[in-house]
Amino acid sequence: MHPNPPVPARIRTTSPLAFRHLRRFLTRLLVSGEIYCVASLRRAADLLALSSDHPSSPLISRPLARLYFHLFPSSTTFLYNLLIRAFSGSRRHPGESLSSFVSLLFSSSLPDRFTFPFLAKAACRLPSPAEGTQIHSQVLRRGFESDIYVLNTLLSMYSTFKDMVSAQRLFDSSSRSVDVISWNTIIDGHIKVGDLEAARKLFDGMPAKNEVSWSSIISGYVGRGELDIARSLFDKMPVQRNVVTWNSMVSGFARQGLLPVARKMFDDTPVRNVISWNSMVSGYALNGEMDAARELFVQMPERDVVSWSCMISGYVQSNRFAEALYLFKEMQIDNLIKPNEVTMVSVLSACAHLVALEQGKWVHAYIDKNHMPLDNDHNLGAALIDMYAKCGSIETALKVFESLRRRNVSSWNALITGLAVNGLARESLYAFQQMLQYDLKPNDVTFLGVLMACVHGGLVCEGRQYFERMRTVYGIQPEMKHYGCLVDLLGRAGLLEEAEGVVRSMPMKPDIMVLGALLGACRIYRDVAAADRLKIDVLQLKAKQSGCHVLLSNIFATAGRWADAFEMRNSLKKTGIKKLPGSSSVELNGIVC
Repeated sequence: MHPNPPVPARIRTTSPLAFRHLRRFLTRLLVSGEIYCVASLRRAADLLALSSDHPSSPLISRPLARLYFHLFPSSTTFLYNLLIRAFSGSRRHPGESLSSFVSLLFSSSLPDRFTFPFLAKAACRLPSPAEGTQIHSQVLRRGFESDIYVLNTLLSMYSTFKDMVSAQRLFDSSSRSVDVISWNTIIDGHIKVGDLEAARKLFDGMPAKNEVSWSSIISGYVGRGELDIARSLFDKMPVQRNVVTWNSMVSGFARQGLLPVARKMFDDTPVRNVISWNSMVSGYALNGEMDAARELFVQMPERDVVSWSCMISGYVQSNRFAEALYLFKEMQIDNLIKPNEVTMVSVLSACAHLVALEQGKWVHAYIDKNHMPLDNDHNLGAALIDMYAKCGSIETALKVFESLRRRNVSSWNALITGLAVNGLARESLYAFQQMLQYDLKPNDVTFLGVLMACVHGGLVCEGRQYFERMRTVYGIQPEMKHYGCLVDLLGRAGLLEEAEGVVRSMPMKPDIMVLGALLGACRIYRDVAAADRLKIDVLQLKAKQSGCHVLLSNIFATAGRWADAFEMRNSLKKTGIKKLPGSSSVELNGIVC
């Protein structure tokens, strides 16, 4: 028996240089005979799959992997399973598992009960569920449908595809073979597609439940906001509650804003892990309690990238952008945790709001250096476009947009809005038309950018048309921000009567932004009568900002109506609303101060 060969440190990473060392490592295994050691085979297969996963790895790595296993005089099922298993976890090339399976079928070997679970795992990473159905057909053809290990992976595969009809059919047809894992898998699948009623029916019919069963159904009710039912099930649990169940309850109460209840459950949790701490920190951050979040963050015995991302995102959502960047610098100093795409989106948002272009460029360089994808579901590319546009570097924003291989609605929205805020109204509307030509459906954010373009370009007719199309053609109900843009557009054009009509026809009470836009137009066009009619609306505002009160007071003062001006000023004192002092920040040598 050959001892397990050590893997050189140079090939534990996935760089192109590591790939060259990997070839030498495989050659040494073949020459020395160590390749016939089971541990060596498994390690080599994993390294080959890992090497092929890297964005800049040579394309030859996959052919090398197949050649490597074909070097054996007779490639056994075990060897094929190793290769199928290795590529089943690949992000870029899960289809190699299926290719290896086809090679196995054409060899003298036959698939066994270990082959199909790896294939099902690979199928979950493919864009189409068709391959998964074919794998199921092979299972039936080879007679492995009663194997519980194979059955459970097929149930998991269909659940991943959100094909709960096929999953339930398979579960029902295998009722004599299922175990508690099968029950938990089908219940979890129904929960993930939002069919909590079907999940509960299965849960109630389970012959034997374990802590995973209870945790899944409780998490389902928590996710739907039905905390009373979740708490009732939590209290009835006959088995010992695990940390997953406690975390689910803490997270659920925190998301609903019930922070005292969430904190008590957090404090009562017998054994906490990093997810427990993250749930409570995230709860504070989501509800704007950043000081409490920071205090708990400092106390954490262990932090991961989610911990840092929650705090940075929380500061951004609370408009404390400088603190977000400061915490990101702390994260860099810590050097134990690397930021991910979610972290970088929040950091870029902070840079955009602070107009910190140099820091934004540094973040962009970091993203490129670490090969972070710009066009995945995290919308990192859209965040970069937004940052450059808000910092006034629209040319760079356009370059980022053009570099994206896959442009989704978010990236188009960032471009449309970016062009609008830089005064390029016609270009923004042209981008919107291009987006429609790609059969992408605009959303509420898209139309907000389009209306902003109309405001900046003074395009009243176009603005009216787009506002109407949003409702009638695309079925998007205007929100406060859309009404604010329309009122601002009409007000700037001097159409105060029409703007006031829009405010009165809104299905919700106007907020400070809508009233501020109309009052600003009243001040410009000296329409004191229209401003006077808005007096009651301003006094009913519950916002803590003083802008509308001060603006209306100034309009009255300019018109010589001093009594009304003093009344508006006195209303600030009575309601406790304070006039916030102005502040600004400037970036010097990449430092916001």
